[in-house]
Amino acid sequence: MRAKERERECVCECVCVCVHNIHFLNTTTEYRVSVLSDRQEMINKFKCVVTVAMGTSVFLFFGLANKQFWQLRSYRPFHAPAPLSRDLFSDGFGDKTIPDAREGARLHRILQEFTGSYLDIPADKETATSADFTEFQILHPGSVYRVGDILSVMILAKDMRNREKTQGGDFFRAKIYTERTKSSAPGRVRDFGNGTYGVRFRLLWEGDVTIGVRMVHSSSAVRVIKRLRENFPTNRTKFRRRYVSGNRTSDGWCSSYRHDLRSPEGGGICDFSDRYASLEWYCERPWNVTCNQSVYHGFAGFRTFEELVVTKEERLYFKPGRDLRPINADIKFKKGENSTISVLGRQDGYRTEQLPRCTPGLPAPVPSGYYRNGQWVSRVCQGPRLSSALDWKKCLQNSSLDLLGDSTTRQWYYFLKKYMQMKGKKSPYLLSQTAGPLYANEEEWNITSRYQSHGPPINTFAWVNASVLSNLVRIIDEIDGPNHVVVVTVGFHFNSQPLVDYVTRIRTVRAAILRLLDRQPDTSVVIKPPNTAGSHILNVDDWPSFQMYLILKEMFTGLPVVFVDAWEMTDCQFGKDTTHPSDDVVREEMLYMLSYICK
Repeated sequence: MRAKERERECVCECVCVCVHNIHFLNTTTEYRVSVLSDRQEMINKFKCVVTVAMGTSVFLFFGLANKQFWQLRSYRPFHAPAPLSRDLFSDGFGDKTIPDAREGARLHRILQEFTGSYLDIPADKETATSADFTEFQILHPGSVYRVGDILSVMILAKDMRNREKTQGGDFFRAKIYTERTKSSAPGRVRDFGNGTYGVRFRLLWEGDVTIGVRMVHSSSAVRVIKRLRENFPTNRTKFRRRYVSGNRTSDGWCSSYRHDLRSPEGGGICDFSDRYASLEWYCERPWNVTCNQSVYHGFAGFRTFEELVVTKEERLYFKPGRDLRPINADIKFKKGENSTISVLGRQDGYRTEQLPRCTPGLPAPVPSGYYRNGQWVSRVCQGPRLSSALDWKKCLQNSSLDLLGDSTTRQWYYFLKKYMQMKGKKSPYLLSQTAGPLYANEEEWNITSRYQSHGPPINTFAWVNASVLSNLVRIIDEIDGPNHVVVVTVGFHFNSQPLVDYVTRIRTVRAAILRLLDRQPDTSVVIKPPNTAGSHILNVDDWPSFQMYLILKEMFTGLPVVFVDAWEMTDCQFGKDTTHPSDDVVREEMLYMLSYICK
């Protein structure tokens, strides 16, 4: 907001100067006319030219000052986007986040789901939501259920004294499943803000179907996580920079917020920001080195309870232990009722959904798919399901795969390399085994694959060569040529960063992807959101990840990209929640992607 005020003051000064100059010119001209009447015509022409020139200057200045800088399709490759403001949410979104104001309003509503009543929740253990007393029930239970029906469930939250809650904010996950056939589907939980929650399931297969509801965090725990994420800028992670001077090394702390750092005695602060990608990054500089002697980037773990100022009372909202793990407790079904229902086949004459052929940009229902016999069945579109490594090779023949982002994308790289028996290839500037770039190729079918991580913040305990550590915007802008499949993941490394940083990063990545599609319209772009992790709030937590998932989905809706819904595919998985899902899940994610690419 301060930047806007300075901009308005600058414009006003310019207008005042222009008006003053015109007034001065008029006065001078009138004087000359009174003395030199025979030059009246020439002076009038001169006045007209100067007035038009000044008016044009003022018009252009106003135009530049008010021009929307979110005109993504007008960007050309390697033209730096305008710098971004951190104050993205102060007066709505509009053109600050996405090009259409209506889309900005939808994003704003999504973010409201995470802000509502959290600050009003009293810090009292007795009023915290209890997983033991909270229960759920089927609304309008029927005597007969059939495939295709909608099943509605209500969750009634209660506190530690078995009293009904009157505020929302609890974080639940829900699914329906049949263990025997390895069938399952996720359910989206809706918070009504009054202590009740609704879930709608579409019944998609026959047999005995069980309803499962799990409380991940109480609203009291969410309040703590939100405070740590938004009000503690450097948050739960520690980053450092290593400087090399001869045989000596020295380290300094790093952050995307300059004011979080202290200038060491005799040293200073180095600015390693990338204005082209709207990425801010600052590091402390020890007294005996220069910023040019910075060589390595590193991750130094997570902050302690004392550093985060998590009180003893606040720790009670989490599972006991030193990691502040989520409660992750199953909620009981209402007494006297059964959480398993019997689902019959479709009625005679019922028409099944006619799915279109898989093409990028298709709208997705909720849920976008489900597991049947352990295989993911899409409700978005219909495409080929490849059954062998040879089918994968035929599909990807003469293609280059760019797998960009974090370690979950690196999982795709290693799965692809192993499944298609690709050979590793040395990188000319290997950063590390965790950050890449890693290369593999399959000579017979002319397939190449690359994994490369995004830039800071990147959590890797191995020191990374910071001088060549790039960011997604530059990496994407360097991609050119036909037959590219570009997979992008931006998620877990932003789990502990303020949400404004994540929105800013997604904006710039989105702009780079649109520039890529402008250069090479036939490029297949794949967006993979974060998956469930079930970890702890000092590392990766599902509540911030769910925020990022919804934001990523909204900001790429309607674009000609493939959205592989990794959140839904892990939200209802039979395996354990983990940062790196099992190969079974990875295979289904990649098969879904290939259903768009293979003809």
